[in-house]
Amino acid sequence: MPSKIPPQNEGQESPVSVESLERQEEMLWISHEPALQEAFPPCIKAVLNRPAEGKGKHRTAAILASFLGQVGYQRDEAGRIWHGATEAEERIFEEWFCRMHCPKCRALQRKGSGYPELGIADLGLCRPDDLCPNFEGPVEYACRILSEKDRERGELISIKTRYRLRIFDWSSGKETAIELSEKEGEALVLLLREKAAGRDKILVYKRVLVKGRLKPCFSLRDQEEPRRQMLSDLI
Repeated sequence: MPSKIPPQNEGQESPVSVESLERQEEMLWISHEPALQEAFPPCIKAVLNRPAEGKGKHRTAAILASFLGQVGYQRDEAGRIWHGATEAEERIFEEWFCRMHCPKCRALQRKGSGYPELGIADLGLCRPDDLCPNFEGPVEYACRILSEKDRERGELISIKTRYRLRIFDWSSGKETAIELSEKEGEALVLLLREKAAGRDKILVYKRVLVKGRLKPCFSLRDQEEPRRQMLSDLI
């Protein structure tokens, strides 16, 4: 089973061959019709009725924005409800409304350490009623989704593009799987096109530190000596 992250240290370069590069769309389900507020689950009702300020306001603001987007509310009405329930920064609404999945019950029932983690067990907002055990999360509860057929009452929209990459690391002799953002994936596609135009180039992989996180980085360099090539190098 390929590992997700190559074991090399930051900045250490390794010649690699691309075995596959798959573009993947992350989809978000949105209801065609807005769910009635009376049908909202207890946790969302608790978020709407709690003080706008206080502990966990950013977590609850993100949960509410994502929930309203998925259960079918238009931006203006969702914004009115959201602003009436929180004093969090506007950017949270913009980042989560119709752009992120509302957390499922399993995630909400965790004790969160703070935004962007959305566990709210420490806030006392999860108050299950008799219906809660029947649903995976707040969206399913409000829209009464009990089966995949029930999802026909909504539509899927693409919210994020990612790339699933499989490479062979010539330094370690191991196959590796890496997830790339849309920007990283498109940059790699351009490099592969450039490489295909120049047979004397090899693809090099390393990890670089960006804002405290290690990010994948690919580049081309001149091939210094003959080496075994994989089929993907020749295509």
